[in-house]
Amino acid sequence: MLTDTIKQRLRDYFQSLISTTRATVVNPWAEQESITERISADRVHAIIESAKGGDPRDLFALYRDIIISDNHLQTELNKRKLAVLGDTLTVGPRNKKNPDDVAAAAIVDDMIKDLSADDPQDPSSCSWIRACSHLLDSTMWPVSVVEKVWKPSVKPGLRFELSELVAVPYALLTYVSNSEDMAGALKIRETTEIGYPTGTTNDVDPVKYIVHRGHLLTTHDIWGGPMRSILFWWLLGTMTREWWGRYLERYGSGFLVGHYPKGDDQSRRVLERAFSYAVKIGGLVVSKDTEVEVMQAASSQSAEGYEKFIRLCNEEKSKLVIGQVLSAEARSTGLGSGLGKQHGKVRDDFKEFDARVLAETLVNQLVNPFLKYNALPGRVKLLWGSVGTDEKATLGDFLVALKQAGLEPADEALEGLSEEAGFTLQRAAVAAPLPGGSMALHALSASGHLPADLVDLVAANGAAKLARTFRGSLAPVRRMILLSASPGDLERNIKDFYSDWDPSRVADVVDEALVAFAANGAASVK
Repeated sequence: MLTDTIKQRLRDYFQSLISTTRATVVNPWAEQESITERISADRVHAIIESAKGGDPRDLFALYRDIIISDNHLQTELNKRKLAVLGDTLTVGPRNKKNPDDVAAAAIVDDMIKDLSADDPQDPSSCSWIRACSHLLDSTMWPVSVVEKVWKPSVKPGLRFELSELVAVPYALLTYVSNSEDMAGALKIRETTEIGYPTGTTNDVDPVKYIVHRGHLLTTHDIWGGPMRSILFWWLLGTMTREWWGRYLERYGSGFLVGHYPKGDDQSRRVLERAFSYAVKIGGLVVSKDTEVEVMQAASSQSAEGYEKFIRLCNEEKSKLVIGQVLSAEARSTGLGSGLGKQHGKVRDDFKEFDARVLAETLVNQLVNPFLKYNALPGRVKLLWGSVGTDEKATLGDFLVALKQAGLEPADEALEGLSEEAGFTLQRAAVAAPLPGGSMALHALSASGHLPADLVDLVAANGAAKLARTFRGSLAPVRRMILLSASPGDLERNIKDFYSDWDPSRVADVVDEALVAFAANGAASVK
């Protein structure tokens, strides 16, 4: 009895550590204000230095403003996310032969489906897709954090189930250093009841939060992650738009040029006075002999230079986000060039990596804790995404080549092939044809390998099925089989009747009819 009491107390203690109340309060009015309106190169350097000191609020706010205001970068980031989120998520057992793994996979699948939709009463509560989308932001940001909230379960066999997922705003993340951690560990700011940050910070508890880093950089988060590498490309592109606007404002419209005789200051003063009044009255009042012309700026050359520079800035952004530029802007690469396929392969590599890393994070930080909280012994894996179209075609050609060579994958290989294909594969139920038809069976029977009654039984069962295959334009073959006196007679009748058909097709019909003829004859031998 004492042992049971101790176990229950320990169970109650560990259950008390599970977070059943939300800590994150999302208030859009508490977000860091926009800083792009007064941005400059010096301001960007100051923001970077502030992040290196442990306070990334301005840096993350700048990242937010860049994504929102830059349609090209936003589109490229959406492409990378949709490459993963657009695929079907498969929840599978780690070992299909283990009943515990199979049962655990079904339970986890139900947990995910319960979070398939947003809560209309609480916009800050994420659906499964939106929570994963927030985690995928860390392909550009240094890190993404999602809070997981649990609740006591009413389902049989479960103690706890996932209540909601909440995307933690980047404004609440900080790396303020202290004496015990000079490197600056990731912390989360506490907020008031209405979501405004306070001066208190908390460590990131793995019981409460999912922390995802979806990039390959090994530098500390305070350096800004992959997004930092395009800050100045964005800044130059933005400043170039401002410079171009100023140029058009100043030189885009035509301007007046007046001509006066050399040394005639009186005529010059008349023109100057006429030009000054032209702004007010919308025209010029000059003498008939005064020469005035309207000049146009050579804006086409400057426009071409502006276009090239903007394209360069966008290309550098595309290279970072999706590893190539052809999917953002179509361009000719030359006849027979393999550049398009090469760029597609690069994009597939990004997709496969994002899917693999995201699945690993979700399994380790969400699925496995869920199974432990409910004392479920099974193990689960997530298959999110699949190989590219070209790889699937190559795999299909390889399997066809194996079949032609008389080989086929073993049953143990189906699991690996399913992972490559992105969906579960199984062997098709196909009845094996009689090798050589009934003639071959009777030959085996004559040699003593098979009993004659077994041959007759197989042939009798097969005769009706073989005869039923001749339908439509092949319906006359059934009557030929019944009326022909010999195999040669049957072959001649078929060739004469279908003389206008392709010889190769007639040959196939003859082969099938001879097998049916043999089966029909064997069935009447008794």
